[in-house]
Amino acid sequence: MATKRFFRSLPKKGFSLYWILLAYLVAGYFYPVVGFLALICMIAPVAFAVRKGRWWCGNACPRGNFYDKVLAKYSPHREIPAIVRTTGFRAFMVAFIFTMFGIQMYLAWGDWNAMGRVFWTIILITTVVGVTLAFIFAPRSWCSFCPMGTLSAWASPRSGRLLENYRRVFVGDRCTTRCKLCHAVCPMQLKPFESKNAEEGFLHPDCLKCGHCTLGCPLKVPVLRS
Repeated sequence: MATKRFFRSLPKKGFSLYWILLAYLVAGYFYPVVGFLALICMIAPVAFAVRKGRWWCGNACPRGNFYDKVLAKYSPHREIPAIVRTTGFRAFMVAFIFTMFGIQMYLAWGDWNAMGRVFWTIILITTVVGVTLAFIFAPRSWCSFCPMGTLSAWASPRSGRLLENYRRVFVGDRCTTRCKLCHAVCPMQLKPFESKNAEEGFLHPDCLKCGHCTLGCPLKVPVLRS
């Protein structure tokens, strides 16, 4: 008898932002200069992270929205491999992607179409990798080591230097820590229950501020607030 998957998804509310990604990939194929629009999704995550953590990744990233709204319906929702979460692996991915990007941009320098194609190609390849991993493991597998997500996590506020209005998850003493449903519905497979009664709240740098844990808890213990 097959065992039931522990990890599961919740319906993603809000606009279907993934159409932006699809339109970008199609338009960029015919008009390479459109590729420069990728700068938005390269700069914005880190810019927002300084004050909001990985809010952009969980609420405004078109590719993340694609994982949540589309691929979550077909993914097996297996556990994301621990190795891709390690600092070493994530640092390697940041260095590798930016090195490849730098080399290709150097070779294309001066040709606007060629430079736009470099941006477009990076988005295409990483999207293919992300989709593949979603069908093997979990929808947000790529987000666990996405270079921009990693930089955003590194730029996120930490304990001891939190902004006054920094939103994060708080888990009160009514949490039994037994069901772990907040963990089961977290797109990043984090463990909010481990921060039970923590005065500063759940401060994992990869928290997407999506609020799924607040919806997945049958007792409605976790709350997302500043």
